[in-house]
Order: sequence, then C-alpha cells, then structure tokens
Amino acid sequence: MAESAPRIQLFPRARPVREAALLLALAMLCAGLSWAVRTPRLPLKADLSTYELDLGFPLIAAADAVALFRENACVPVDSRAGVQARRIPGSFVLRSETFDDDLREVFDFLSPADPLLIYGDGNLLVAAAVAGRLQERGFTDIRLLQGSLDAWEQAGGEVGTDDGEAGHD
Repeated sequence: MAESAPRIQLFPRARPVREAALLLALAMLCAGLSWAVRTPRLPLKADLSTYELDLGFPLIAAADAVALFRENACVPVDSRAGVQARRIPGSFVLRSETFDDDLREVFDFLSPADPLLIYGDGNLLVAAAVAGRLQERGFTDIRLLQGSLDAWEQAGGEVGTDDGEAGHD
C-alpha cells in the first residue's frame, strides 16, 4: 500500500469562522426579537394630558383666566418673543431675552403684590422662565396661562392690537 501524501488544509480556521458567523447571526436575531417585543417608548412630544410638568407655578385654564381678567383680579404679562401686534388689552411685555430692559420699562406700574397672569405662545417653559425671574425679584402671585393667546381667544377673552382696537377675531 502506498502512503498518501499528507492532506493540506487551505483554510485551517474555517470552523472558528463558521462558529463566529453563527454566533453573530444568533445575536442579531436576539436583538431583533427584543426590539420587536419591547414595551412602547415615550412619545417624542410631551403632552400635558399625559405628563405633569413641574413648572413651579400654577397653571390656569383659559376660561378661568378670562374670568379673573374680567374681574380685574390679574395683570396679564406677555412673554412671547419678538414684537407682537396682538395681545391681551392692558398686558405688559416681559420677554425672556430682554427681561431686564422690559422690567425697567414697566417697573413703575407693577407691584410685587400684583397677581400676574403670564401668557405666551404655548411653550410653558418660556413663560415659566419669565415667571421664575419675576419670582427672583419678589413677585409672589404668579400664574401661567395654559395654552396660548389662541386658547385665550377661544375661551372668549378679548385681544387687542397695538393701535388700541380690542375685540374678538
């Protein structure tokens, strides 16, 4: 019997490569399954009906705010950025980006004991920032309007323009 030549293995590490590929495929399968059966994630936009924001100041519904305004039981403060043509009649403008300058202009007309109603464009964090700066300066009775100027109008509140006209749009 003739002896055969020793067998030369072209890919000596083929078995470990197959095992690694099998483990990688198994890991990807497990990751895909865990992603498919995971619990629902939080929504990307916070909804006040689902989450309670800790703003540090009480929120007031638009209808309640309109009632307070009609009883002259609050001073409206506009916290919207930029120059706005429409606002609640008699409101003072205190914007976050120009807060100190705006406060100097109205300081003679506001007292720290005045009940303030801060409204904005619907972003309660901006309104709360203005409220926080007012609180730092001694104002104690501060409420935030839940919603924007549109919510105020829908609740029957008056909206004026810079030329002094008031009414419902």
